[in-house]
Amino acid sequence: MIQLMLVLVALSPVVFLIGLLKPGWILFWMKEPDRLMASSVGILMFMATFTGYSEMKVRHKAANAQEMERLKSPERSNDLQLDNAR
Repeated sequence: MIQLMLVLVALSPVVFLIGLLKPGWILFWMKEPDRLMASSVGILMFMATFTGYSEMKVRHKAANAQEMERLKSPERSNDLQLDNAR
């Protein structure tokens, strides 16, 4: 799935440039395609695929916190807080 997202991320600038040069190739179903719509397709495709790739690749802060809590040394997590106990 990550490879598919990378391919789509790499393909989206090509779609953007083709949309600027030949908008009819991207919006082939329209009678009068314009450059704004065709380039918008490329930009939206880039944003969506890059967001999807980063969501798959980058770990969230909550997951990192849980992992760090799990990897903490047992001696450190069992320390008693005796300073305030009077």
